[in-house]
Amino acid sequence: MKKFTAILASLLILLVYLPTNSKAADLVSYPQEVNVSVHLAASVTMTVNGNYQLSNRDSGEITDIPQGTVLTVKKDNTNVNVSFSGKSLNAVKGFDLQEKINSSTSLVRVSNGITYRGSFFLKPNGSKIEIINFLDMEDYLKGVVPSEMPASFHKEALKAQAISARSYAANTMMLTSTAASQVYRGYTGEDPRTNAAIKETEGLLVKYNGKPIQTFFFSTSGGRTANVGDVWNSKQENFPYLVSVEDPYESSPYSNWTETFSAETLLKSFGFTDLSAQIYDVILNKSGANGEVKGVTLKTSAGDKTVTGNESVIRDLFPINNPLLYNKLQSNWFDIQLNGSVSQELSVQTDSGTSTIGDMKGQKVLTASGEVTLTDSNVSIQTANGVITNEGTGNITSVTLNGKGWGHRIGMSQYGAKGLAERGWTAEQIITHYFQGTTVSK
Repeated sequence: MKKFTAILASLLILLVYLPTNSKAADLVSYPQEVNVSVHLAASVTMTVNGNYQLSNRDSGEITDIPQGTVLTVKKDNTNVNVSFSGKSLNAVKGFDLQEKINSSTSLVRVSNGITYRGSFFLKPNGSKIEIINFLDMEDYLKGVVPSEMPASFHKEALKAQAISARSYAANTMMLTSTAASQVYRGYTGEDPRTNAAIKETEGLLVKYNGKPIQTFFFSTSGGRTANVGDVWNSKQENFPYLVSVEDPYESSPYSNWTETFSAETLLKSFGFTDLSAQIYDVILNKSGANGEVKGVTLKTSAGDKTVTGNESVIRDLFPINNPLLYNKLQSNWFDIQLNGSVSQELSVQTDSGTSTIGDMKGQKVLTASGEVTLTDSNVSIQTANGVITNEGTGNITSVTLNGKGWGHRIGMSQYGAKGLAERGWTAEQIITHYFQGTTVSK
């Protein structure tokens, strides 16, 4: 009897420690899992090419999904609805499409035209379905590195990109597939050259004082990277490794650029309702260490407006109809040329002679009523060249910006990394140049 009791006890112990869902043991595990939001739409189709199962987040019910199955995913009132092969399943919380252990690579093609590795959360998001891709860090990087840097670049530059992208992802809770975090094109975007660079740098991170940092990178610096405090609303002392450094070997089509904007475009960007208003002057606040623009003032017949902000705010003031450039100015490092009838230089007669002034505001003038000080009210004065006002004297019809670089210019320049690699720099040397005071290790 004691022997039977001991055997029964042993069986009970085994039952306690066995997984409640035997299928869970068949699932692929991701040693360093990352989550990437890859698609948001009212209706999504997913073509399964591999070994998968569908798990209902409400009930825990498991449904095997055969190879080649096409899933249609929609939001149906409060439910996420998944239909396939004549079946229709519903769950308020959504579904997990889970990768099962298989001898070959399992892939899923989504209706955004991209094929992905890994598993997926079919998540309700308002009236739409959001697809979140779960996979291991190293497989994720395979879809990032060639999407962020041309696979034709020097191998040491590709390795530097892999290390930077890994460090960025390790410090980001939820990633997107766009430039809002890192461009990710899944299995579709993979390239053998970048896969090799990722393998050779497996697990390597950028660290400052022994702790991993969130690295940033961009296309082109224009010859020098930026201090984080000059382009973002960040305290420079909190990021001693994100400082301006020389970019001596960068050779990029975006190193120097010129863009012209009409007066109407500027008025619209600054929020003026009267798009026929006359622009008298455009003034830049170039207070960044390299001359980065942190504010722009528009002086017009409808009043003055000043916009200040980070590099994204400034770049958005100058819209460009070019999706490649994300429809905004390349960077906030630029000079300005005013086109049209530019403000004439004014001079006034004083007791000590003639003095030049740039603006009539604040000047004292003698009128029939006595001496007055010009303020913000619109005062007209007759000159030999015509009538001018205290708001300005020009009629700007357009502006031309001559600038440098593409992107926020914080951290690693991708074209700069290419130039350094071509001159014999290693990936680690490239990283520690752009991220001052850092080390590279696992």
